[in-house]
Amino acid sequence: MDLTLTLRVVRRWWWVLVAATLAGGALGYGLSLQVDSTYEATTTLLVTQRETEGVVQLNDLQTAERLANTFSRLVTLRPVLEQAIADGGLPYSVNQLDERISVANPSGTQLLEVSARSTNPDLAALTANTVANAFISSNQAELTARPGQVSIVEEAIAPLSPVAPRPKLNAALGAIVLLAVAGAVVLLVEYLDDTVKGPEQAQEITGLPTLGRIERFEGMRSPREQLQAATKPRSTIAEAYRAARTNLTYAIDLGRERKLVLITSPGPGEGKTTTTANLAVVFGLAGHRVCVIDTDLRRPTLHRVYGLENGEGLTNLLLAREPDIDRAVQRSIYTNVSVVTAGPLPPNPSELLGSARMQEVLDRLRNRFDIVLLDSPPALVVTDASVLSTLVDGLVVVARAGKTRRGALRATIEELAQSGRPIAGVILNRVAGREAGYYYYAYGRAYGDDARAEEEARRPAQSREADDVDTAVEAS
Repeated sequence: MDLTLTLRVVRRWWWVLVAATLAGGALGYGLSLQVDSTYEATTTLLVTQRETEGVVQLNDLQTAERLANTFSRLVTLRPVLEQAIADGGLPYSVNQLDERISVANPSGTQLLEVSARSTNPDLAALTANTVANAFISSNQAELTARPGQVSIVEEAIAPLSPVAPRPKLNAALGAIVLLAVAGAVVLLVEYLDDTVKGPEQAQEITGLPTLGRIERFEGMRSPREQLQAATKPRSTIAEAYRAARTNLTYAIDLGRERKLVLITSPGPGEGKTTTTANLAVVFGLAGHRVCVIDTDLRRPTLHRVYGLENGEGLTNLLLAREPDIDRAVQRSIYTNVSVVTAGPLPPNPSELLGSARMQEVLDRLRNRFDIVLLDSPPALVVTDASVLSTLVDGLVVVARAGKTRRGALRATIEELAQSGRPIAGVILNRVAGREAGYYYYAYGRAYGDDARAEEEARRPAQSREADDVDTAVEAS
């Protein structure tokens, strides 16, 4: 995993990592407070070599060091511990005392450090001193016969502070451990999750540009609230749709001729209808005459977003002997935006959408509007999108971050590519705020004037939109 991907994962899961770190620290600190304090006291012994001829030789020092290492193993023998218990009246059995005693011989020295631990600091000091004295007295005969001698150079005293537990250290260790566990879980989730996460990943999968990155938005109480480009024109979401409009305009070369654009997605619930409706609004506010067609003849929803009746619509145009475009095209309340709803649900949607009449209807609408947006059924669910893709000038695929699977997105692109029509790019929906990666916030003030102007333009446009559409109809 490269650094860029790692940083992206951290940004996406930072709250989990932070929560795990805090929880681990709190757990480590809390458990430390539940444990009795342990004190350690140390008695220091010195092992020396008896002087020969009144002079200490180098060999004597080396011998003393070897003896110290040997004696360190003798201190905890059962006879020594039994004598210590008897001499000091220690409240331990031999095994208990053995667990509380440790002996160290610092490397390169003639010292023995006899340490004892207890929850009572005075008892810890008493135990260390008693064991040291018991070792010297119980081995007095052996020590006399050996070339070395042992003496206490520093008796243990009652320690003022415990050696365990150490709340701060345990808190740090707990935080590190839980952070590591959380990191491992996050990496496992990322590895097992094959959904599209962000725009860079979508571009890597498809090889196509990301036309728009729409941040997730919640709290919509009605379908019409999905039109964020109209209801909240100064929001970062509205700016994202305006950016997508600009990118799509250049991708399909809208300035040169009128265009038919199909908007689809791999599966249901990925935001294609919401995206289509908002794109229509921002195209209209930019001065383009827009017609939106609901070509989802199985589960139409576009009319709800615009607050229109789904009476006479596309199905009527496709089945009528003489299609009446004027009756099927409904004026919306939004600037320059007209809508053709799906109409009654037919038994054979794919056949109708692939018919010569459908091509005729699209050609007539192309002559009346600058851009016609087709809200299509999901590409991998039914064949309708593939059928329609051969009738339009360009294609746009909508994916939903965290839901659309990588394989599904790749399969959709491959399916649509068979039509021979250019795929303009991908619009990624419900992108996390950080993943959106836009400059909206930074340039929010600069774009505020543009959004305000579009909001003001929307009001008088409602009163003159009928004239605009009528003029377009007469011109055709």
